[in-house]
Formats: sequence, structure tokens, C-alpha cells
Amino acid sequence: MTVCEYIADFLEKKGVKDIFCVDGSAAAGIIVAVAKNKRLRYYCPLHEQSGSFAVDGYFKASRKVSAMIATSGPGGQNLINGIAASYYDSCPAIYITGQVNSRFLKPNDKIRQLGFQENDIVSMVKPVTKYAVMLKDIEQVSYEFEKAFYLATTGRPGPVLIDVPMDIQKMTMPTTLKRHNPPHQPEFNHDKELSICFDMLVKAKRPAILLGGGVWLADAVKDCRKLADKLKTVPVFVTWNMIDYVDPEHYGGKIGTFGGDGRNFGIQNCDFLLSIGSRISGRITGGILNAFARAAKKVIVDIDGEELKYQQAKGDLNICCDAKVFVNKFLNIIDKKNIPDYSWWLDKVKSWRLSYPVVRDEYRKTKNYINPYVFVKVLSGFMKKGDVLVHEAGGNCVVTSQAFEAKLNQRVFSNNGNSSLGYALPAAIGACIATNKKVISIMGDGGINFNIQELQMLKSYNLPVKVLIFNNRSFGITKLYRDTNFNSEYAGVDGKHGLIFPDLIKISKAYGIKAVKIKNYCDLNNKINYVLDSNEPVVCDVNMAGYYDYQPRLGWRSPIEDQYPFLDRKEFLENMIIEPISGWENPVYP
Repeated sequence: MTVCEYIADFLEKKGVKDIFCVDGSAAAGIIVAVAKNKRLRYYCPLHEQSGSFAVDGYFKASRKVSAMIATSGPGGQNLINGIAASYYDSCPAIYITGQVNSRFLKPNDKIRQLGFQENDIVSMVKPVTKYAVMLKDIEQVSYEFEKAFYLATTGRPGPVLIDVPMDIQKMTMPTTLKRHNPPHQPEFNHDKELSICFDMLVKAKRPAILLGGGVWLADAVKDCRKLADKLKTVPVFVTWNMIDYVDPEHYGGKIGTFGGDGRNFGIQNCDFLLSIGSRISGRITGGILNAFARAAKKVIVDIDGEELKYQQAKGDLNICCDAKVFVNKFLNIIDKKNIPDYSWWLDKVKSWRLSYPVVRDEYRKTKNYINPYVFVKVLSGFMKKGDVLVHEAGGNCVVTSQAFEAKLNQRVFSNNGNSSLGYALPAAIGACIATNKKVISIMGDGGINFNIQELQMLKSYNLPVKVLIFNNRSFGITKLYRDTNFNSEYAGVDGKHGLIFPDLIKISKAYGIKAVKIKNYCDLNNKINYVLDSNEPVVCDVNMAGYYDYQPRLGWRSPIEDQYPFLDRKEFLENMIIEPISGWENPVYP
């Protein structure tokens, strides 16, 4: 068995079924070996970056690991954006790059390059991988592949990369393989912290739970619903990485600098916060870090001990633990114990959510374009239980995260950690391959152009991905930023200032893909229904010309409960159970 054949066999035995690859001479042997393994399927994106985004979407849709193969030099370099996407969103992924023959590797860093397309890809990706290594002799092969796969899939997961020189690829595997022995995993030993957490909870008058993406990564969504049921009247809030969480009885809303329904009043007025699977980043806290849930005792549960050492929102009690393990241990603690009745508080949180909806009635009155908030609301109604939705970075991500109303077992995700344009289309391709379902993808007219070539992949594999384009003819979110920070100087963000996009309908048809345009509200429902019902790929260009005003939103000089458009100061004060931040009388436009 050659090393190339071993690699294919290793991936198959680890449960990998689908592999993405872009050919090049340094990776050709590995790709051929994968193709010869009848238990593996390979897919060919038209750009390495797209393949790396597809690997990320594949995992996020299915919780299954896939792999990406690329050649040396520019092939590996093109992977980096997607590797970073998986790293910052804690998604396991296996990357394999071909490398030049060992004899052409430069002997030291004083030499810029020796072999053709030689590149030190390992050094490049180390900051955005859990592990990266070049194989230097045949004895390393089995050990390094086993170690890399273990690291990718245990603890806080993430991507790994193995770089394989061409001469090593051709070698015959030794009969005795050096094995990787995983380190012993310490058992959960936080009984004291669990008891303290319970005591803090029952002493509270306005407790709350915050669920982050670590809950989904730990496969603990159902466990958290069970926890909410046990606690009965404690509201549950979510970050953008958990917007597909469904629990109507306890749901308090989406929080953060672009808060959803309720304008963050619930999370900000709590006096006890149990955060599970979230590092509580600046996109949640806003710029005034100590203003976040400032009257609350905070218990923060995170699998990453290093994150707990550096916190933007300081925990009064920090527990380093996998979310699923914590929730089930905490369920054991609260079992058969009396939980206070917080009905008045839960009702208050729900009233905020209903009183301050993101999708306002006046949004439906536009005549020359479709308001994106209305579009997402309508789309939510048409989507079914179990559907998959992938959305892009930028303004469409804000609108989707604020306004989407999830149904049971739907999967809704983006690349929130790295927030890269060009993500949604290839990630939707990965999700479609992983789940064998129709997948809906949302992106802006800016983002689609970053990896527009992958429309060919939809056509080639007849993947039923629905490409919904929020076409506002600009980089909307950055245009809004220019209003706030650069006196509305729009260089490089719209058609009047150098940024001109092509006719997306014509381009889609050139790829042989169905394309429809939604111009106004008259044909909104019928065309959304048509697009979603189709069993083939469809591109849908939605007219949102000129829109870039995302609300509610926050400036960095306000606490997250005081969002723009600002409420009347009397009304704002009436919603505050805790003391408002000094200067609340005169909020500053974000």
C-alpha cells in the first residue's frame, strides 16, 4: 500500500465519505487514490477557497467531518480563508496538501524558494489550525494522520492540515505502523461549582440562560431544551450561532449589538446569567464591556480554558467543560429540587419580544424595492421543519440573524467567527452534499461575486441549492459604516463610486441554471414558493435596490439595551428594571 492509498483508506475508515479536491501535480497521486476507493466520493469545486468553505458547511449542516485536498504553493494558499472560517467557528476539518519532492525543499528560511511552487504552508496555517505538520519520513505517516484527526475532533474542535511531499506519497507504507496514543481525558470534576451555580440560580429574582454555538457543537440542543423545561420559567436567549434554537415556551430572543425582537431588554435586566457555550464576544457585549448584563451574577461555561482566562464579559463563576456534559450534570443537580416560580419575569421577557419586533409594519409599504426584513420573515414562513439555511456575511447576515424565525430541527448557520464574503454559496454546496437535502442560501450581490464560479458546481452535480441574492447594488453594511464614521464618503462601496456588479440573471443562465427576479411584493410569495419547491438549483435575484439601513443597531458608546432607533426617553426608562447607564438621557447616534 502506497502512502496515497493509505491516506484514502485512513479517511474511509474514519467515516469520511465525501472529499473535495482541486487538482495539481503535487496532489494528483492523493486524488487518484481517493478516486479509486469505491467507498469515497469526490467533488471538484472550481477554486480551493470554495472547497474549504464547502468543508465548513458540510460539517455545520451534518456534524460529519469531510476533507479537502489541494496542491502545493497557490493551491494551499487559496485554502487559508476557509481554514480560518472553520478555526474561528470551531469546526473540525481535514486538509491535505501536496508538497514538492523533499529534495527540492529549501534547507532554511534564508532561501526564499527552491522547488517550483514550493511553499511553507504549515507555517502559514499554524495560527488558524489546531495542528499542522509536514511529513518528512515514511515512519511518521500513520502517527501524524491519527494525531491530526484526533485533535480535529476532540476538545474544542477545529481544522488540521497535513502537508505531504510527492516522494513520500509514492513510498510503500511500512508493515509496522507507529500509532498515536490519545492522552487520557480528565473526568468532569466540578461538583462544587455546580452546587454554587444552583444556589446562585435559586437566589435570583430574574435569572436567564444564554446559549452559544458551543451548544450545537457539543450536540446538546435537546439537552438544553430539557434543562429549560426543568427550570420551567427561566427565559432562554441565544447568540447568532444558535438562531435555529426552538423553544417557544422559554424563548427570550436573539441578543447582541444587532439585537433581535425585544431590543435586548431581557438579557440586560436579568440578575443571574448562565451562559453555556459562548465566549460572550464584543458582538454580544457592545463596546461598553462592563455594561453587559451588569446587574447579573454570571456563570460562564466554556470548553476552552484559555477563553475563560481572557473574558470580555467577566464571569463570577467560570466552568471549563463541554456543554453537553455540563448540562446533564446540572440536570442531575436540579432533579427533584424545588425551582422558584419566575412566571412574572418570563412573561415580562416575552412581552418585550412582542412589543419590539424587528420586522415593523411600515417595512411592508415600500414600493420600489423589497425590504430585506420582510423578505426574511416571509421566507421563514415558507421554510419547513428540518430545512437548511446558509447565509453570508454582511448586511444579509444581520437581517437574517435578527429576523429569521426558526422551526424545529432546522439548521441555520453562517461563518460568524471570520465573517467572510464568498462563504454562503460553497458552504451551501457542502451542506447539500452532506445532507442530500434542498439547501437555501442567502447572500448579497457583493458576496455572490467572490465565488460565483461555483454556480458551475451546482449545475455539474445538479445540487438543489436555492441561491437567494439580496441585491442592493452596494456593499450595504460597509456603506452604513461610512455614514457613521466617514461622513458618507462612499468610495468603493456602490455603483456611483467604482463598485459595479454584473447582471446576475444573465450570468446564472450562462451556467445553465434557472434564474428568477423578484421585483416587488406583488410576486414575492409566489416566486419564493416556486424557488423553494423546485428540485433543481435556482438563482433568485431579489430587488432591494438602495437599502442598507439595518435596525436595531448599536453604537460603541451605548449599552446594548439602548439601540438605534432610540426609544422615547420616558419609554426607555420604563423598560429598565436596573439602573440605566450614565448619560442615557442623550444617546449618541451609532
